[in-house]
Amino acid sequence: MSNRHFAILAAALATIGSLGLARAEPVGSVVAARGEAALERADGRSPAEAGAAVLLNDRATTGDASRLDLKLGAATRLRLGANAVLKVDKFVGKLSARTTLEEGAVLIDRASGAEKSFDLETPYGLLSARGTVFFAGPSRGVFGVFVQKGAVDVVTRSGSVRLTAGEGVDFPPPRVVFLPGLLDAEPSEPSPVTKWGAKRIEEALESVR
Repeated sequence: MSNRHFAILAAALATIGSLGLARAEPVGSVVAARGEAALERADGRSPAEAGAAVLLNDRATTGDASRLDLKLGAATRLRLGANAVLKVDKFVGKLSARTTLEEGAVLIDRASGAEKSFDLETPYGLLSARGTVFFAGPSRGVFGVFVQKGAVDVVTRSGSVRLTAGEGVDFPPPRVVFLPGLLDAEPSEPSPVTKWGAKRIEEALESVR
């Protein structure tokens, strides 16, 4: 191999290595964990211990009677309840973040200095927030979304609705559809916007404390 070819190969390998390091840059960290909590990524699964780095595409999980408190970026907190699964899909510092709640409940708390936009994908629809505190997860037999502070746009296939402080919507369980040779679940539509009572709010918050 000529010196010129060797130099080109070395430069290419260095570029690939630097891209790998960029992908591994932390986008957040574990603040606290209780019970069975873990971070899953391509190279395996590790306990979610206080101070552990959270990377892009990580999947945070909790078990029975467990809790997990994460910090994403400069000022976004994600508090997961029991039997929850949340994936970090996208993060652009100071600009935007996107996560997916696959199972369980989460409380999102975005303080001053957080990324300008934050989206939470759920099995029922997209929740788009701009500087707010909101809950999403199981509540009294349905999937509930409640805004404690600020505003959240709830986007579904039929349109969108904006929730403000004190308001919430419910999604009943998906309707099972039977077709010849096919069993499918049809996503449910949100209920009308309502004011949540103090007791229900406390129940929801307790599930992620």
